[in-house]
Amino acid sequence: MHTYSSSLYQLLVRARIHIMQNMYNNIHCQLWPAFIFKQIRTMSTEIETLLGPQLLMEADGALQSTSAALAKEDIVLLYFSAHWCPPCKRFTPLLIDFYKIAAQCGVQIVFVSSDRDQASFKEYFATMPWPSLPSDAGGVEVKQNLARLFQVRGIPSLVAIDAKSGKFITGDARTGVMMAGNNKEKQNKLVESWKSKEAVPVEQASLSSGGQEVGKSSILTFLLRNPVYIIGIWYVVRKALGYFEDIGRVGEGGNEL
Repeated sequence: MHTYSSSLYQLLVRARIHIMQNMYNNIHCQLWPAFIFKQIRTMSTEIETLLGPQLLMEADGALQSTSAALAKEDIVLLYFSAHWCPPCKRFTPLLIDFYKIAAQCGVQIVFVSSDRDQASFKEYFATMPWPSLPSDAGGVEVKQNLARLFQVRGIPSLVAIDAKSGKFITGDARTGVMMAGNNKEKQNKLVESWKSKEAVPVEQASLSSGGQEVGKSSILTFLLRNPVYIIGIWYVVRKALGYFEDIGRVGEGGNEL
């Protein structure tokens, strides 16, 4: 009798465990994923609202959701550029070299095209190792909104934003990349400087004054990379000073007479 009671008890315990396991599986396989997916959709709204729901990953038309493409990134660089723009075509190889380091540090670049036709866009985008806004009507609208939002007045332009919130970091990322050149240590320090900078809502960013700083720093960068112009400016200034000295001597001589 004791043996029969013990066996019955074990059977009831096993049945209870089986029922609890089924309940656990139902909760985690049905309810929990739905909750997680809902949270993911909510979290990705900000960056998708800014860049659109999908990014073009390759020139052949392969698309991926924006949230998935940027899920592991910390910073996004919006690269405003075009095939027909000579300064853009000179800057792109330098940016590709920078990307080899930056991509390992949580930085992704998104091409924002100003190309005038599909053929030019595809040819230019095919040289880039990063994704792009789609070239369809929706992508063009997003591009126009981004250019207006970040007050982009010329290309090439490189705007750094937070990959999760879409908040503004800097509108002068291009100058930083040019100053870093091919120096890996400087490239790493540049990425760290962006990460350490507090991202702010774009409406709180002083984009107008930032544009003036972009102009000054771009001129400085250009002169440093082309020292022959510095020599030319020095020569012109020296000649001008000599001219004014001569005028001064003539004036002094006239007074003595």
